[in-house]
Amino acid sequence: MARRTREDVNETPEEPDLAPFMNLVIILIPMLLLSVVFLEVAVINVTMPLGGSATSDDAEDDDEEPLDLSITISSSGLYLSAAGSIVQPVTGCPTQGPTICLADDTVDVDAAFEDARRLIAAGEEEAGEDRLNEGLRAYNWRALYNKLTEFKNEYPDESTVRLSADADIPFALTVRTMDVARYRLEADVYEDDTEFWQADFRTEQGEDGDEQYANLFGDPAFAVHQ
Repeated sequence: MARRTREDVNETPEEPDLAPFMNLVIILIPMLLLSVVFLEVAVINVTMPLGGSATSDDAEDDDEEPLDLSITISSSGLYLSAAGSIVQPVTGCPTQGPTICLADDTVDVDAAFEDARRLIAAGEEEAGEDRLNEGLRAYNWRALYNKLTEFKNEYPDESTVRLSADADIPFALTVRTMDVARYRLEADVYEDDTEFWQADFRTEQGEDGDEQYANLFGDPAFAVHQ
């Protein structure tokens, strides 16, 4: 077996050729950028009050009583309170019940939401979404909008609404409530559900001169349900 000479042992090893690797990286970077999926994230500004009631900034300067509007979300419907008192049920709802009862009382919303959680957790997302939407459709969103526009017409400077919900209420239901309360539509009152869901947002000129959606109660604040 031939032994390595001293010159071979002390010889400095050649540096690796990184050119092929760098060429590969240069080729991969544009491919990775082209494959990136950009997601559009929608953000809803939410106020988290530290204490007390949520009202507009000008409420303390006004002599009239602030609106102090709140919506409590439950499986039986939506309870509204304003100006320190509970709002009576709208026409068609039981006198001893929520302000806005379910539009379809044949739907067991508790069961629908529970089934949705179970199906989504089991990986059956499509079936879970269907059950969740079934529960959401049971609520009378048109009646909620009609009632909110009444308060807006009476308190045009108010923009805050306090939201609370039962512990088992899915967050999707809270988001739907905020969506309905956020902007004004073309009309103040709707008698037909199809017309309500197909209505366009009302627009107005903002302070900067740009056209924007007319605000209804677009400043939600979360509260703890007692």
